[in-house]
Amino acid sequence: MAEVWLLVGRGLFGGLLVMAFAVLGEMVTPKRFAGIFAAAPAVALAGMTITALREGGPALAEDGLGMVAGAVALVAYCVVAVPLVRRLGALPGSLAALLVWGAVAAVGWVLVS
Repeated sequence: MAEVWLLVGRGLFGGLLVMAFAVLGEMVTPKRFAGIFAAAPAVALAGMTITALREGGPALAEDGLGMVAGAVALVAYCVVAVPLVRRLGALPGSLAALLVWGAVAAVGWVLVS
């Protein structure tokens, strides 16, 4: 039952942070910077806060390393997606970029595990 309440807490806290980041994004100009305040940072902060309170620093450090590895993989995806989509088209280019993301994420997982 404790796990259920942990999930409920993560969902509520994450939702509140998503709303706060959305409000912040609405106040930012120019609007192209509003994406910086999208849901991912809010959900990450909520998850990390609950992990820190429940499990302490070592678990938080491990989660943080995983997030860094995921962020590196996302940057790799973004770097290759635009040229691949332009060259191959939307669906094939996106799928090829997704393969790059998967490869970089797998390497990151191996390095931080």
